[in-house]
Amino acid sequence: MEGVAGAWGYVEGGMGMVSFLLCDIARELGATVATGVPVARIVPGEGVELAAGERIGAACVVSNADPCVTLGLLDGHADPGWATRVGQVPMQGVTVKVNLTLTELPDFTARPGTWEPHHTGQVNTPLAKEEWRSHHAAAAAGMLPPRTWNELYLQTVFDPSVAPEGVHTLSVFAQYVPYRFREGDWDGRREEVGRVVVSSIARFCGNLPRAIVAMEVLGPPDIERRVGLTGGHIFQGEILPDQMWDRRLAARTPMPGVFLCGAGTYPGGSVIGINGRNAAMEILGA
Repeated sequence: MEGVAGAWGYVEGGMGMVSFLLCDIARELGATVATGVPVARIVPGEGVELAAGERIGAACVVSNADPCVTLGLLDGHADPGWATRVGQVPMQGVTVKVNLTLTELPDFTARPGTWEPHHTGQVNTPLAKEEWRSHHAAAAAGMLPPRTWNELYLQTVFDPSVAPEGVHTLSVFAQYVPYRFREGDWDGRREEVGRVVVSSIARFCGNLPRAIVAMEVLGPPDIERRVGLTGGHIFQGEILPDQMWDRRLAARTPMPGVFLCGAGTYPGGSVIGINGRNAAMEILGA
């Protein structure tokens, strides 16, 4: 949140409302917004070609797709050095998103109660230091670790409109999980992954899994398929020291008129908006 260090804000109606609001503002300013219209190719300096064959001319093309997807859309028009750099970015996701509906808010053993101040913030359920190492190694080897680290968000505390009366929502961002299992696949092991995540949280909650009404489990391949993120990586590539700061991709690409505005650019992922602002400043200064 602007002016409050380290604080996150919740948007009433869900984070998708930010996109809707920006869309309304853009339309008021004369922009044409089209959704569900696949782009087949980016032609640097000329515009884009749609899957249906139509050409749309534009001096600037700004891509919020991840760098790998953008590279594919350039269809041979990419600068070789830039293409090599994109190919070197690790983009295999290791996180799973678990969405739960609950009859009541989690009752944490350390701070009992089902409507307490801590429910209004982000809650993490930890792993021991050695578990971080061993569980990451297990996931990297295609195995499901016995526990996950979890980041919890409870939307209905702020916004009851996102669920029926008397029902609460809990979104869980958990890791580590394999992108591809050594044995089986995500369709066959989805429920097992959900149970591991829930049991990892239940160590700290007295009313889970009893309070769970329904559960949705989205692994990296699901995120890749639904959202179009290569490898299901929610940050469009690892944010580790060798992929941070000046080592992350810039908004301006070597191709004329082609810009990136997503999490694959500096300074990285999370819902921060800085990547888009950086791209806008580059374009305005072009």
